[in-house]
Amino acid sequence: MKQPMTQGLELGQKNQPLGLGSLSLTENQKRMLTYLLMLVAPWLIGIVLDLEFEGIYRYVLSTLNVVAMMAFFIQFPLAGRVRHLSWFANIDWSIATHKTVGKWLGIFFFLHPILIAAPKALLSAQDLQASAVSMISEPNMLTGVAAWLAMSVWILMAVFKQRLHLRYETWRLLHVLGFVVIATLAALHITSVGSHGQYEQPFNMIWWGLYAASITLLVYNYLIKPRIIQSQPFEVSDIKKISDCDWSLTIQSISRSKISFDAGQFVWINTSKTPFNLEQHPFSIASGKVETGVLSFIIRELGDYTNNLNTLRPGQTVYVDGPYGSMSVDQSTSSSGITLIAGGAGIAPMLGLVRELAKRNETRPVRFIYSNRNLDRMVALAELRELTATMKNFSLQLVCNQLPENSQAHAFDIKQGVIGASTIRAAIDPGMQGDWSVYLCGPEGMIAANVQQLKSIGVKPNQIHFEQLAF
Repeated sequence: MKQPMTQGLELGQKNQPLGLGSLSLTENQKRMLTYLLMLVAPWLIGIVLDLEFEGIYRYVLSTLNVVAMMAFFIQFPLAGRVRHLSWFANIDWSIATHKTVGKWLGIFFFLHPILIAAPKALLSAQDLQASAVSMISEPNMLTGVAAWLAMSVWILMAVFKQRLHLRYETWRLLHVLGFVVIATLAALHITSVGSHGQYEQPFNMIWWGLYAASITLLVYNYLIKPRIIQSQPFEVSDIKKISDCDWSLTIQSISRSKISFDAGQFVWINTSKTPFNLEQHPFSIASGKVETGVLSFIIRELGDYTNNLNTLRPGQTVYVDGPYGSMSVDQSTSSSGITLIAGGAGIAPMLGLVRELAKRNETRPVRFIYSNRNLDRMVALAELRELTATMKNFSLQLVCNQLPENSQAHAFDIKQGVIGASTIRAAIDPGMQGDWSVYLCGPEGMIAANVQQLKSIGVKPNQIHFEQLAF
């Protein structure tokens, strides 16, 4: 699991309502409804323009083509870190949707020429052969053929990126360049060869407008935003190892400007010599919400970059992009109680949330479950234990795979094993499951299992908040 961090001095954004508050839907359901409405928008415009279709098959196929093309253009902002629009605030949801839709787009675009030629197959083999030859030989079809081939390669690279053994930064660059090539070819194809593109200029404006918006967003993300980030640098103020596999990193704004973020959010951090470097890593902010120029993180050694955190030095320049993420204590303002569940490296955002709750003098029940392989891998235990005395209604439950064999074991309430249904049930007051908020961060398997357990005991889906940052 990758881990989170926070950006420039413009940091800070509330997770604003999605504009569908009158419906009884979870936030993700609202996002999906908004997404579906965006998908069919060009088709609805086509109806308003009174576009003509010949036969039901052509009508259905044209509709699918329009929806697929719209889905393709939405793919980039889904993965484009558009933090100023609340619809994209939940990065986990955006990336998951991007990946899932990408696979279906790959299948549909692969079938696209077959679906077009299918009616000819019903006439005769000769008609089918003539149609296929026409598709690949006529000059005006060249953009479609090229887009089809490029899309096939693009999708295969995305699906099999782990097997290609490419560095993430290399794959990301190829992915973005592929998007530009495919978007250009596809826009040319649909506006010059498509059944309506040849005759309906108002309809073409939709695609060229989406193309222009997508390329503008790309230029902003890769050329303009790095310059903004460069003008708002941070520096390492402290770096130290706090367990056998965890580091505490503190960075501060060189200009000492105040930074606005919500506890539970994260940022991308870049410790190279230039903000244009694509090697950026997401880390959760471990601080509570404070208006200062300082950000703190707890980072676990989980890969090549995090295994070399010892190379960071005080005074080293750091570039920060963020904050991102929609987890916030404000999501639970009307709940009767709160449970925070942290697994391994997921401790950082949970610490940020509990520190914010402590700062607000929270009086509602706050239950904290912290799981790790062993006690030696747990961090901030003294602080968490102190909260049991300083917070009015706070309790801490530790869960370890391996029980300690030293005197530390007697200082804490430790369960052996993993976080199970009984541990979760004990962290929610009896009969209050329907009015309780739960926050989670940890390994993907832990999140999936705990979310199912929470739902099974009656916690409402819209009261379960998590981000995995497994990009």
